[in-house]
This record gives sequence, structure tokens and C-alpha cells, in this order.
Amino acid sequence: MDRLTDYIAWLGDVDFDAKPLNEVDALIMCVISYFDLGPAMDPNGGIFYLKDCVRVENSGKLGLKITGGDLGNSDIFKAAAESRRFGELVITRFVDQLDPGKDLQFSAVVLSWKDKFSFIAYRGTDDTLVGWKEDFMIAYTRTQAQKLAAEYAKAAINEKPGTRSGRMPASLMGKKSRNENKLWYIGGHSKGANLAMYAACMLSDRDLSKVERVFVLDGPGSAPEVLDPGLLKRIDAKTTRIIPEYSVIGRLMEPQLSNTLIVESAFDGFMQHSLASWGVYHGGLALSEMTEPKDRWINETLRKWIEGMPVETRETFVNELFAGLMAGGAQTVPELMSGGLAGLESVLKSFSGFSDTTKEILSQLKSAAIAELKDTTLSGIKEAAIDTASAAITGIKEAAKGGAGVVLDAAGAALSGIKEVAADGASVAIEGASAAFDSAKKAIGNILNIEKKLDAEIAASEAGAEPEGDSSRVNGA
Repeated sequence: MDRLTDYIAWLGDVDFDAKPLNEVDALIMCVISYFDLGPAMDPNGGIFYLKDCVRVENSGKLGLKITGGDLGNSDIFKAAAESRRFGELVITRFVDQLDPGKDLQFSAVVLSWKDKFSFIAYRGTDDTLVGWKEDFMIAYTRTQAQKLAAEYAKAAINEKPGTRSGRMPASLMGKKSRNENKLWYIGGHSKGANLAMYAACMLSDRDLSKVERVFVLDGPGSAPEVLDPGLLKRIDAKTTRIIPEYSVIGRLMEPQLSNTLIVESAFDGFMQHSLASWGVYHGGLALSEMTEPKDRWINETLRKWIEGMPVETRETFVNELFAGLMAGGAQTVPELMSGGLAGLESVLKSFSGFSDTTKEILSQLKSAAIAELKDTTLSGIKEAAIDTASAAITGIKEAAKGGAGVVLDAAGAALSGIKEVAADGASVAIEGASAAFDSAKKAIGNILNIEKKLDAEIAASEAGAEPEGDSSRVNGA
């Protein structure tokens, strides 16, 4: 499958005047937002291009903030910065704020092509636990990051100075465009997608009229008690929502937007959330027909959790959960994972003090996960057994055309494979019998009955007797 680096290789020399911005470009803009651009900027001011980052990136000074590892984003960033299409983008208004005391993680940047268009890109969740907590907080409140996102978009579109990050030269905060008809795009991935939606919803009619398109890339919505769903109608006609086949984050409090596209991914499961995995086909997105059913269980569990409890209970759960995760002193996901037994002990001690409601929610989530894992495993065994049986029958049919002697050899080899699947399945059935595996065993039993009939017909043929039925009956088994 072709991916974002392939797209840059194909169109890297084609600027935005020759080929206007599309959905794939929006993905790349949002990948760029995950990098700490501060070290590359000239503290004395002046125009700053994306291509200026290459020198700093090569020296290892640019930092990637995306949760879950790089997964190819550095390759995308470097390829984009070295290309004509993206390297000539002017970077302004880069802000990067983290304040655990305010449950705040916020970063955004404006990428501009001449005086033709500007793209506001909001960074998604980084590797901080505060950033992950904000993802949950949208189930019960408007976050500080959402408020900053709305202020940021308003200031950018009106070319007004914004809040400086401490590293940002004032000359880069908001240079007036000479073109009053310049187009604006707003986009983000993961939590950044939620910020993009929220910011667009909060724009005045005048400012929103300047926005050409809003890109919502596998990001969550907001609880209806927090944000009036009717506000999405203001931006629906201007919004493109994109999710992978296996989408969890993007279906949390799922935003109801008319133009939703489903893209193929090179990764499996939750890893499809990564933009680096999304497919490209003939210069556009590699679109899929439907979502995988494997993401249903977790989305259904989370939906019931959100809809089934008061807003106050959601707040208690989120606060207790993240207080527990941070109990050992960890501030980031890597720190939490590397804390060892000492860190785990602190977390577990904190969990013991949770309210009954929080304990019940965690228990439900755990039970749902275990049930889904069992169902998926047994279904996989069933499918493997059926596939093996089907292949065996096909082999027997083809071999039967060569005569009884060939049938005997082919049947023995093919059916031994079926028996192996049955043997493997038996041990699983002992550990946890289920209707799914019972169906698989029944299918295998039917195939083993065919073996007996074949043996009888072959024996009769070799003895010179007339077998029951003709070869066509064997072929039709």
C-alpha cells in the first residue's frame, strides 16, 4: 500500500499553485504539528520556512511529541521539509503549552502558502498523561485546550497577535496578509481534530465564511451535555471527517458529520490511529468501503459508559483514574511504563482507594475486553478450521480426477491437516468451550465423515466392485 512518503515522492516538486491542497496534504500538515518547531526558529525574527527545519532535524534537535512512538512520522516530516511543495510553506504562530496544574496540553501552528492559503494545524495527544486526561475530560467539560483553540483560530484568521509561547519571536506571531481573499483551512488529528471542530464551531459567521474546509482526522467528538450537537451543523458543509477502518478514538462520542471518509491502513487494530499508516491511491486517499467490526466492542462499551452515567460521575472517574496513574510520579506514558515494580505499587495502592463507581467502571471495561479477546480467538480458530476443511475438499475433488490411487494419497494428506486443526481446537475447547468452537468441531466432523465414504469407495474400486455412486458424487461432496 502506498503511504504519505510515497505521495511526497510523487508530488514533492508540484507546488500548491499547480495542484491545490487536498485531503492527503491535510494529513501531512497535521503530521507536521506533532513536531516541536521551536528549536528551528530564528529568535531574531524573519520569515521561517518548513525547509529551514531540515538542518535542525538532521542534527536531532526537533522533538516528536506523538504518543505511541514515531511509526514513520519523522520520515514524513523530513521528506515534506525537503520537498518544494511543503518546504516552501511559511511557519507562524507556533505555540506549545503544557500545564499539569491546569490539565492543559495545547500546541498549534499555522502553515501558509504565499498569500493564497493558511492551514491551522492543532496537535493531537502527546505522550503526557495530562494530554491523555484531556481526551477523557471532554466527556464532562469544556477543556482549557478547547478554549485556547477557539481563541487561536479567531486571532489567526483576523491576523491579530496571539499568545507567545516563550520561544516564539514576535515577528512570527501574525504578519498581515496582503490578500484579503486568502483561504483558511483548519485541521487536526486525534485530540487535535476535536480542537479543530470546536474552534470552527466557535467562529463568528464572518470568520467562518473565510474557512474553506475543516479536516477532522480520527478525533473524538464532545458529550452532548458539554457541546450542543447543533453547533456541528454550522460547520457540517465545510467539514471532512476521516477515520481508519479500525477507529476507537475517532468514534468516542462520535461526531455526526455528513462527509465521513474511511481510509485503509497498513497497520492493524488500534495502531491504525497513526497517520503514518494511512493509505494513498493515485494521489488521493485509499478509501475503504466499511469499518471493521473488531472496533465495535470497545466503542459500544465506551458509549454505554458515557451515556449511562451522570456528568458528575464521569468527572469522578476521570479524576480518580489519572490520579492513580500519576501516583508514582510519572508525568508521561513512557515514564509510567518504565516505572517498574515501585511505580506499579504506587498506582495499585491508589486504585485501592477508588470510589465504588470507579471500580465498577474499570471492572466492566476489563470484562468487556476479556470477552472480546475470547470471542475473537475462538472465531479465528473456527475460521481456520473451515478454511482448512474447504481447501482439503477442493484438493480431494481435484485429485479424484486422477483416479482412485491418487485420491487415496491426496485424501490422506489433506485430511491429516484437518485432523491437526481438530486436535489443536480440542485443547482450546477444553480451556473454554463456546458455541463458536462447537460449530467448528461440527464442520470438521462432517469432513471426517467424507473421509469414511471416500475410503469405502476407493476400497470398492480397488477390489473391482461397483462403488456407491459415481465420481461425480465424490466431486460433489
